[in-house]
Amino acid sequence: MLLSVIIPARNERYLQKTIENVLENIKGDTEIIVVLDGYWPEEPIKDHPRVNIIHHSGSRGQRASINEAARIAKGEYIMKLDAHCAVDNGFDVKLAADCQPDWTVIPRMYNLDIKTWEPKLHKKTDYMYIGWNGKGELRSLYYPRKEWKKWNSRPEEIDDTMGCMGPGWFMKKDRFWELDGCDENQGGAAGWGQQGIEVALKAWLSGGALKVNKKTWFAHWFRGVFPYPISERDIKKTREYSKDFWLNNKWPLAKRDFNWLLNKFDPPSWGKPMDINEMNNLFYRHIHLKKTDCRWKGVRLIKMPTDIMLYHWAIWENKPDFIIDSGTKFGGSALFFQDMLDMVGRGGKVISIDKFPVEKAKDARITYIEAGSTSEAALKYIKETVGNKSVMVVLDSDHSRQHVKRELVYYSDIVTAGQYLVVEDCYMFKTREGLLAGPGEARDWFLKRSKKLVQTNFDQIYLVGFCRGGWLKKI
Repeated sequence: MLLSVIIPARNERYLQKTIENVLENIKGDTEIIVVLDGYWPEEPIKDHPRVNIIHHSGSRGQRASINEAARIAKGEYIMKLDAHCAVDNGFDVKLAADCQPDWTVIPRMYNLDIKTWEPKLHKKTDYMYIGWNGKGELRSLYYPRKEWKKWNSRPEEIDDTMGCMGPGWFMKKDRFWELDGCDENQGGAAGWGQQGIEVALKAWLSGGALKVNKKTWFAHWFRGVFPYPISERDIKKTREYSKDFWLNNKWPLAKRDFNWLLNKFDPPSWGKPMDINEMNNLFYRHIHLKKTDCRWKGVRLIKMPTDIMLYHWAIWENKPDFIIDSGTKFGGSALFFQDMLDMVGRGGKVISIDKFPVEKAKDARITYIEAGSTSEAALKYIKETVGNKSVMVVLDSDHSRQHVKRELVYYSDIVTAGQYLVVEDCYMFKTREGLLAGPGEARDWFLKRSKKLVQTNFDQIYLVGFCRGGWLKKI
């Protein structure tokens, strides 16, 4: 027999559809082994001479299920496939035709459209690298845009790839057992997690190779939510085990060490310090884009923890009478600034400006202005209110270059000697829409034309922060 397709399944709603798709597209002498890991599907699996079923009343985990199916597999090759996938016509014959004995092969991967059961051709993955995600976990990752373009311009139909995900992989059955099958010590009680890392590193560190075969494909549904409970503690335990096991070269069958793989692929962020802007971008995605912003007294405060500490430091040392907060948003910054001024104990006040604030409860200690920060009325009110008192200014509203230029021109006259004018988000980071650099460009434009403010290195105390590069001081 040519191939055994192993499908471990637990509470999978598209299992039957996956089985039918595989049956429609096999061209060789191929069987399917389904492992029902602790459940019976609501839609019974239809009888078919090529389909074999293993059932357990209690869950044993994905890795144990794969190993069990591989023990009874009759194929010369085995392929693990998630229970929510579609495959290319003749995938089995195409993969077997181009697989060397010491290779693990990944077909080209697409995202699966579950409505049409067709691949999303614009969501293609040929290459991945092994690196660190935003939580400091060892994972297989998509290449950044520049690296992605470089790798995906490669013409080779069968090519090396450093990493892969775990939903679909192919190899000789004998090789699977030479690599000691799936490591059932990984995955905690659920037997889940880090399979792509295990597959990729066993392929390379054994002395073999991990290859992508672009001549054929499979499409995988990225479901987002698991259909069964998974303990966060087990997931964390699995990822910690994986990081320790592979980075410390604990696999006894390894013929190469992990550094060999790093030298071969030179993946992003390994072997060189992370760029500060890259670190800022990482924090931005992790904290702000995931809606896990800092909070002050329960109110969202869209600043990095490092920024908050710098603001506290600056307010405590310079003791301004007023802080002008351009960009009220949720009100967390204004509330924090006012509490810091109260802590100083000199009766300082915050004036917070926003054309479209979204704060729910206003604090009686704070003056709120609902207007543009450069509007004539707002500027007139601020100048009359602060008089000859000491003033600190924070610019964190509209980040367009032109708007920040206008703010710098106007507020450089309002901030007082020895106090900071802080331009937030001066560092440049890439977003899906392009390069966000407006505040930094406005800062550079202003400093070339005016001697009222000087740039300080106050922001470098903690290296990273949304305010990096924007701590200017009135001389």
